[in-house]
Amino acid sequence: MNESHASHSNAPPGVHVILGDSAAGTFRRVFHPEGRLVIDRDVLSCGPTPVCNDVRAWREVRGKFWSSVVPGSAPDPESAGFGLLDESDRLRSADRITLWAATGVSEQLFIAHVIQHVEELGVDPAKIQLVQFETLPNHAARVVGTGELNEQRMSEHPAPAPISAATLGDYRAAWTALTSPDPAPMERFSETHASASEWLKRAMQLLLRRFPDKRSGLPWWDMKLLTEVRSRGPKAARVIGSTMINCWDDGDPVGDFYLFGRLLRMGDPHLPAPLLEISGDRANMRATEVALTAFGLEVLEGKTSSYPTNPIDDWASGVKLSSADGLLWFHDDGRLVR
Repeated sequence: MNESHASHSNAPPGVHVILGDSAAGTFRRVFHPEGRLVIDRDVLSCGPTPVCNDVRAWREVRGKFWSSVVPGSAPDPESAGFGLLDESDRLRSADRITLWAATGVSEQLFIAHVIQHVEELGVDPAKIQLVQFETLPNHAARVVGTGELNEQRMSEHPAPAPISAATLGDYRAAWTALTSPDPAPMERFSETHASASEWLKRAMQLLLRRFPDKRSGLPWWDMKLLTEVRSRGPKAARVIGSTMINCWDDGDPVGDFYLFGRLLRMGDPHLPAPLLEISGDRANMRATEVALTAFGLEVLEGKTSSYPTNPIDDWASGVKLSSADGLLWFHDDGRLVR
């Protein structure tokens, strides 16, 4: 998988699919694909991923989520939407489909999503091949996202490899787990698919952190943000940037927009006990300041839990979490409990 190609200016034959505009920009500069590049712009490690009957329903769920993350500051649908879902004709007619991916959570879910989508379109999965960036030549650090590659690193890509039937089965199972209303398939993925790639198994395990912690009542990212508010506040942008940098090696990048939305949730004045006090322009992270409330500090220090003082109304991948409806699972040392 780590065998490198010499630099060249033309992409291999067929259609190429990559996650995110940053990676796509580098790809274009290196390979000049001339209309053969499809960009998936949806980060499926964030927000709800429920079972949907068709593409229209899926688009509606995902669009509604991204539009609600930061009220009054929704991302442009063309730049943060669903480029992959608009390319059905190109994918159906392709002689070959090459996925370009790295090791992080969002990249592994991207692979599962593309496989699921093209199979829904009736495309023979034998047409799919994968360029899997794991580590860079002469570097021990893993490649978390293709967006971190420069032109040289992109041109020195591993050889495209067919996806075996067993690997296709692992990614299909990952998609089922991602969209299941029952968290068991995700929780048990590493046990039931022991031969899956280490990156896919790690992605499934890290997604369990979207469930609220048994002790704090908050998901993992929320607690990380509270930690950074105490040490790096009050500027929201600095808090978010520090959180992203300090957690990068986990391989679970979620982006500043998502993290800003999580800050806003914890500072919602409609909560019985907000964890944060927020001032400034809530639609602009660079014009927002955040500070721990007394309750937020108690939660951060482990003296109390956000729940049940504050209700839970959230999603963990395909699982709806609602204290009002009695639909709750908690993350407890790597396992889920009711």
